[in-house]
Amino acid sequence: MSLDKLCAMFGVEGKLTAYNPKFSNLEFFNNPNTLQEFISYSLQDAKSLFEALLHAQIMYFNNFKVDIESVYSTATLSLKIYRSKFQDDPIPILPANIDSFIRNSYYGGGTDVYKGWGLAVHYYDVNSLYPYAMKNPMPYNLIKIHNNMDNIKLENFFGFIEVEVLCPITMERPVLPYHMNGKTVYPVGTWKGIYFSEELKAVVKLGYHIKLLKGYEFSKANLFDSYINYFYEIKKTSTGVERNMAKLQLNNLYGYFGRKQVGLTTLNVKNSELNNIILSKVVKSLTPISDNYTTVLTYSNINYEMLSKLNNQFKSIGSDQHYIMSNVAIASAVTSYARIHMIPFKLDPNTLYTDTDSIFTLETIDPNLIGDELGQMKDEMKGIIIKEAVFVGPKKYGYWYIDEAGNKVDKSVFAVGDKINLIIFIF
Repeated sequence: MSLDKLCAMFGVEGKLTAYNPKFSNLEFFNNPNTLQEFISYSLQDAKSLFEALLHAQIMYFNNFKVDIESVYSTATLSLKIYRSKFQDDPIPILPANIDSFIRNSYYGGGTDVYKGWGLAVHYYDVNSLYPYAMKNPMPYNLIKIHNNMDNIKLENFFGFIEVEVLCPITMERPVLPYHMNGKTVYPVGTWKGIYFSEELKAVVKLGYHIKLLKGYEFSKANLFDSYINYFYEIKKTSTGVERNMAKLQLNNLYGYFGRKQVGLTTLNVKNSELNNIILSKVVKSLTPISDNYTTVLTYSNINYEMLSKLNNQFKSIGSDQHYIMSNVAIASAVTSYARIHMIPFKLDPNTLYTDTDSIFTLETIDPNLIGDELGQMKDEMKGIIIKEAVFVGPKKYGYWYIDEAGNKVDKSVFAVGDKINLIIFIF
């Protein structure tokens, strides 16, 4: 969030003046008045951020005995809170060969455009979709590796399977993802892939044909119920900083388990040839200080103490590799359960557009599906009907409505550079 919103959330003084566009031009250093304005602006920024973080530090320590200075990301913070207060059972770290197999089943949410335009549109969003998915049974201990699954029935299996898939070409809204050329698509036809068993069970009911090839069978465990229940109750009943902090913990835990085991290596580059390589890449994009990049070391500010702390967060396996503590089976299961939850909304012929956890539809949904409980839908428009909506592509859409005061309100979502195309398309 913006610094102003962060400060408002914690009840501390934020920015005192608006950003002056002149600060973007280095010529302001030659203007004493503008320079002093910049210094005052920057000092207030630093002061505001410090005070907001200090409030956060006190709250996290008082509530969970966790110092935010001991972590480097919100995901790590969530994991530390989970492990210190809510974790009952140890969570295994997958061996590298199993991790690499299951990682192929790890997909994100799906964004689909079914119709490009609609009148009288309703907009709904799932209450905490991923936390809701985390309350399902998670893959826990590895039971057995199946190199041949000819005699295994899908309905009796829990885990991850390499399969041959046949999706009928007549299926208008396919829902099983597939990686193709670096993108996630939802194809028809035949292909081979690796999936979580529960997602396969869901799509078989829709007409998919699945042949099981090989897989890893797991036991089941409910790992996150107490954590999710605790923070969702706070989110549902609180406002301000408590609600925002609860949302942070709900949304950031699952992603930690999906981190790649190998891919991040922390090296102490002091007195190393790497120092010249790393710094030269930075300096080449700026004005060179000298032709000999080693002189840049005088200006570097490498925090060796932090590097050492980061090294200690890795679990060393072998003599020269560093593995991150993760469990992609859990992360993959969470996103699979989330996609399963969205299938009925995607298949509804009234649905115009779906994102990971939201839908635009031409009809109101079943009132029994709406509420403030975990996994239920909420009306994003609070009873107001969107007059007209246009969907150009994934995460590229616009709509307008009349608010309670009778004013016309325009909304649009698009990637950088897409705004002009969207406006042309609408008008």
